[in-house]
Amino acid sequence: MRKFIIKCFGFFLIVIFILSIILVEYGSYIDFFYNKFTTPKSKSLIIGDSRGLQGIQPSIINKELKNSNLELPILNYSFTIAQAHIGELYRKSILKKLDPKSKNGIFIISITPWMLGSKKENNNYAGEFKEAGTPPHNMTFVDLNPNFEYLLKNLNYFNFKGVFKKNSILHKDGWLEANNLPKDSITFNAWKQTQLDIFNGFIKDYKVSDYRKKSLDTLIKNLKEHGKVILVRSPIDKEMLDLENTFFPDFNLFIEGISERNNAKFLNYTNKFLKIKFQTYDGHHLDKFGGVVFSKSICDSIINLKY
Repeated sequence: MRKFIIKCFGFFLIVIFILSIILVEYGSYIDFFYNKFTTPKSKSLIIGDSRGLQGIQPSIINKELKNSNLELPILNYSFTIAQAHIGELYRKSILKKLDPKSKNGIFIISITPWMLGSKKENNNYAGEFKEAGTPPHNMTFVDLNPNFEYLLKNLNYFNFKGVFKKNSILHKDGWLEANNLPKDSITFNAWKQTQLDIFNGFIKDYKVSDYRKKSLDTLIKNLKEHGKVILVRSPIDKEMLDLENTFFPDFNLFIEGISERNNAKFLNYTNKFLKIKFQTYDGHHLDKFGGVVFSKSICDSIINLKY
């Protein structure tokens, strides 16, 4: 029995060793989040759902703002709408990833109406959250490399075929680069319709949460202790914008109010979509080329605000 246990333990160590090598070498291809938990704590952060995850590029911000007095580099700590609902869980994880020594960081919150939504049957005040049990909320350690906690808790997020397909790569700075872009209008329209169908379903099952609205205020106040806060509403196609306005008609007014009360800034790019060419690949997410233009535009605004 003892020999059997020793053999099993030895086998376990070998498996862990092999997985460690795979994660270090190819983790950026097989998981959309893993790298975020292997990098050091950061003094500046990008926060949001998949629009922020794909649309705001830290490398551009670090380059454009290198002559500012902001504490850079910035890290993209955005996820997808399944995880990035504003609330106590996301706030705690953000503060874990934030370097507590930061005093003049820049915090870009890529905010959407969906991030302030909760399932209709959930009582947030009673601790009922759809995102519970998912990364980053189930992570105790957010800056270990390799991160075995992530491996043990979130193996279901791994897509090992990604090593060969390389349709997307999660950069070390947290930016998710999508390479499998539509090559024709038929594919684009099909992908766009898929997104519209998803969020039409969201409207049926979700409601705007007062708890999450208050949590956004708390998050802004926490981040203001470590630097400057910018709230950004990303450019999207008109059909998607119409859906968001149906779900949360007063969203812009709410964000303007909460920004003003906290001496933060709100950059609304939904009303600039027709003036500046931002490319999406599904009407919802900026592609990597549109993301460059968008990230530079955010930096220009920060510089012009002298904020």
